[in-house]
Amino acid sequence: MNAPLRVAIVHYHLKRGGVTRVVESTLNGFESLDSAPQCVVLAGEITDDFSFKDCARSIEGLHYSNAQATTPDSRFLLEQMRAAAREVLGGEPDVWHIHNHSLGKNSAMPGIVAELAESSEAVLLHMHDFAEDGRPDNFRLNQERLQRAPCLYPNTANVHYGVINARDFSLFSQTGLDEERIHLLANPVEAQETPDQQDSRPILNALGAKRLLLYPVRAVRRKNFGEMLLWAALADEGDVFASTLGPTNQNYTTSYEQWQTFALKYNLPVHFGIGESRDWSFEAIMHAADTILSTSIAEGFGLAFLEPWLFGKSIAGRDLPAITSDFKANGLTLSGLYESIPIPIDWIDLQALEDSLHSGLTAAYETYKRTQPANAVQRALDAIMPTADTVDFGGLNETLQQQVIERVIEDNEARKQLPRLEFKDSEHVIRSNAKIIQTEYNLRKYAANLALLYRSIQPENGETTPYIDPSEILDGFLKPERFRLLRT
Repeated sequence: MNAPLRVAIVHYHLKRGGVTRVVESTLNGFESLDSAPQCVVLAGEITDDFSFKDCARSIEGLHYSNAQATTPDSRFLLEQMRAAAREVLGGEPDVWHIHNHSLGKNSAMPGIVAELAESSEAVLLHMHDFAEDGRPDNFRLNQERLQRAPCLYPNTANVHYGVINARDFSLFSQTGLDEERIHLLANPVEAQETPDQQDSRPILNALGAKRLLLYPVRAVRRKNFGEMLLWAALADEGDVFASTLGPTNQNYTTSYEQWQTFALKYNLPVHFGIGESRDWSFEAIMHAADTILSTSIAEGFGLAFLEPWLFGKSIAGRDLPAITSDFKANGLTLSGLYESIPIPIDWIDLQALEDSLHSGLTAAYETYKRTQPANAVQRALDAIMPTADTVDFGGLNETLQQQVIERVIEDNEARKQLPRLEFKDSEHVIRSNAKIIQTEYNLRKYAANLALLYRSIQPENGETTPYIDPSEILDGFLKPERFRLLRT
């Protein structure tokens, strides 16, 4: 019988969030395997609520560079990581599983990956987010702070890449990476235990709702809260909309508070942050909802499109084909989603929209130190126009969105020109989707596939380590057609 594989899982911190959830799920899944890897988790900060503290070690200097006084040299930090890994594993790691190494959050991390790659060690680079994707400040920091800026994406047999959607798989495959070293690691989705007979009336009564449309997200601009308010302005009597969490990033506080003020001004049936302001569990709130809403204009994996079905709830809202195509290919029915909300173009101050696109594109291209295409504004505008005489609501900024909502509030004829939100799928669809998710995205399957992937990554002795040109990754993301004002 083979000895357990020794694996070092690396992230900057273990605070509550998407990556931490994936790390915990991974370790939970390994516990169900007959031959599980032996793991250590290395992070700059370990919180009290992390579930696997016995195998976790805090490494000074591994946190975000802007969250610590100094970030050590890559080689020094790597030696600290090796020492902590040996303490837990009893030997050197066979595989290094590193999350978001190129995000621009820690100036030493790309150098650490380069050291591991050039030392011929087995490495899995797990890519959730990208500095090249709407994070120009992070990209700039990569370029300015890295000791070896071009050495960001190793292209050698001992380094594999894990991506979370087909879009990113395609992007990496176009760089010349061997597709056998690019792996689609769709996040596991764990089954939910929600009592069927739980009484939802206290929550519905407290919110004044006959029917609750729940948007279970933390408030950031790309979640497109204005679209939730548009649907609230168009809603039937008794329909109430609610979000669960306010922002933690101060950059999003102003926008969030403006939407709260706007909803109050027009007496819209919307409640903000009920997961924080009320003494209700997340499970109870989900159970009380009639339908789950999603109006986000950009996602990474897209858990929001999967998790509701495991609560026995359908989902309505904005489709993101670059993300949901994976789910549809596995058989999911997502009939409540739409790709745009076409707003008559004569409702919009088109010059103001073009000016905003111009300033936003100029800032993005300047920060990325790229030359903006001469027709960038027109390309960006065309991408948010479903037809020649309409513009997608999700392509507008908050000011223009508010003007649209005010129009439909004040003009009954205007209301009739907009589509209706499809609220509910049949019980058959809900059960069918839940079964597909439990089959295709279950935790045990994820863990078993990941354990096999670890064993497939072989150390390689090579004289040189080639690297992907990082500009190729940027080219895949930095396109006027992908630009949205709510992502600035």
